[in-house]
Amino acid sequence: MKQIQPVFLAMKFSFLIFFFFSLPVGAQSIFQKYGRFLTEPRSYVCYRTDGKLKIDGKLDEVSWQKAKPTAPFVDISGEGFPTPKYETTAKMLWDDEYLYIGAMLQEDDIKARLTQRDTIIYYDNDFEVFIDPDWDGHNYFEIETNARGVIFDLMLDRPYRSGGNFMVQWDCPGLKLAIHREGTLNKSKDKDKYWSVEMAIPHKALTMNFNNPLKAGNCWRINFSRVQWLKAGGPEENWVWTPTGKVDMHMPDRWGYLFFADEKVGTPEHTFALPYNASVYKLLWAMFYVQQERYAKEKNYLRTEQDFFLTDAELKGLPQGAQISVEATRNTYQIAITVPGEGRRYIINNEGRFWTEKVAPRQVKNWVWTRINKSKSEADYRQWFALLKECGISGVMFEGYDENLYRMCKEAGLEAHFWKWTMNRAELLNVHPDWFAVNRKGESTHDKPAYVDYYRFLCPNHEGVAQYLADDYVKIAHLPYVDGVHLDYVRFPDVVLPVSLWKNYGIEQTSEHPEYDYCYCDVCRTKFKEQTGRDPLELKYPMEDQSWINFRLDAISRVVDQITKAVKADGKAISAAVFPGPSMAKKMVRQDWGNWSLDAYFPMIYNGFYYEGPEWIGRSVQESVKTVDGRAKVYAGLMFPDIKNDFEKALDEAFDNGASGVSFFDGPSDEYLHRFKAYLDKKGLKTE
Repeated sequence: MKQIQPVFLAMKFSFLIFFFFSLPVGAQSIFQKYGRFLTEPRSYVCYRTDGKLKIDGKLDEVSWQKAKPTAPFVDISGEGFPTPKYETTAKMLWDDEYLYIGAMLQEDDIKARLTQRDTIIYYDNDFEVFIDPDWDGHNYFEIETNARGVIFDLMLDRPYRSGGNFMVQWDCPGLKLAIHREGTLNKSKDKDKYWSVEMAIPHKALTMNFNNPLKAGNCWRINFSRVQWLKAGGPEENWVWTPTGKVDMHMPDRWGYLFFADEKVGTPEHTFALPYNASVYKLLWAMFYVQQERYAKEKNYLRTEQDFFLTDAELKGLPQGAQISVEATRNTYQIAITVPGEGRRYIINNEGRFWTEKVAPRQVKNWVWTRINKSKSEADYRQWFALLKECGISGVMFEGYDENLYRMCKEAGLEAHFWKWTMNRAELLNVHPDWFAVNRKGESTHDKPAYVDYYRFLCPNHEGVAQYLADDYVKIAHLPYVDGVHLDYVRFPDVVLPVSLWKNYGIEQTSEHPEYDYCYCDVCRTKFKEQTGRDPLELKYPMEDQSWINFRLDAISRVVDQITKAVKADGKAISAAVFPGPSMAKKMVRQDWGNWSLDAYFPMIYNGFYYEGPEWIGRSVQESVKTVDGRAKVYAGLMFPDIKNDFEKALDEAFDNGASGVSFFDGPSDEYLHRFKAYLDKKGLKTE
């Protein structure tokens, strides 16, 4: 149980360089730097005894003969250090009352001078057992003995490296221990063979508020040490079952895994999976060692994940969707890795305590946009709705209305929302021709729409436009089985099209074109002149004039605000399909949706439209979530044909960057709906 002061590696860079600059190419990752402390510990499957054992140290019962020995002990520092002079192995068995440990220690001159219990046994050649039943690295047990069978047993509240205290007053109640020697004791003139240790540790003795009792299927952490004095006066050798990486046995994270099998010893070998994710466990301890070294040098801890400069070497093994968080002060810290797919959070703190806790599954909602297909039968729709529900879809955005269809959708357990265009309103062409937006060339969308014939956009500043739209949405919100309204085309015509569409119209929009820049109608010109004293048609650089840009952003926002208040007053949900960004939305379509007050936003992150890969989805979602700042939900709108070949990657980008769900356009197929369900299950996402 010797207390060893940690040996700290010299830091490669000074604090300022380390803190403010990124890790240079070729520098060590933390897995490399602390690799000696991160090797996989050994494991042992412990079987039930086949009959009673007599604790006499001889290890000659059938059960012991059937039990497999551990791998021979190695130097405590691990690979690259000398092979021990004498072989040492251990065996383990268990029953409902005891954990049995047997050890064989080869030695040609057996010595033991100490005779009094609870003296420091490792001043003799000794055998030591370390047990941490609940894996947390705290409140663990140590039992030592020499070749006389003198016992030194104690308990520690935590390792010495974390300011631990040992409690020598703890005596393992009910412990049975015996020594057998093939040779003489303290007689150096003859040649001895070995001495063996046999002990029975009552599982009731190992109680310190842990909830991992001695029973089949459970796993403990255990290690064995042999301190050997090859020469009088030292230095001592430290030989162990599973190496810790340095001369310090008090590193419970480095101890071996002890699995308890329900079968009797001698039956076909059992295999066990670790109770924790090995990659997560490894990274947490690597970060622990970084913090330990950091505090020794600076008396301060790293405060954020970014301060660790984690590389692909550390991150690539983490489960899908794993999230790292660091909370730290000058003298304390807690690092957590949340794994949604397991519903578990792994945690380590500055005291070297490791534990896990359950986390509630992340709640998400997922959607599809769809047009009503009159040729599709009622039976087909029922089957489709059932499939959507089964595969993690929460609701449907219908373009149009069919009462029977909405009813069936609701009966399937899905939400039904009415999806209707907002500023693009061809139904008013004959009724209010004056309401339509006008471009910088004086052309109205009433008779000369931009790009395509259906682009019949209204001017948001015309008297009556906002009220008409608010009344219309309230009316459709009151239709039977409608859960909410979903706005679309809540904007001006595209000032700049997505780059993939330029070829469709034979244009290059590297700058704003007058024919696509709206609204220069008489109403807008008059209102702007009243506010600023300037006519927008006389602006030298209208594309750079912030007052003119904001004037149009605000005009759309006022319309949305009036619609929102009217719909919410009737207790209905309101959402909108918006352009990705929202910075792009302002530039491309004069849409400032980050300042609206809707219940949810569906940024249409159609990456193929912009010749972007799936990573762009993540960046767009991240900006959207940050802008909304918890005021509303953000559902990533995904064009199914664009993401089909990178389906799971695209979903990762959406969910890992904070989306509250996704919404699919133009799909997905039945096959991909099932893939979506499998993805949600693996990710640990629960559909609301």
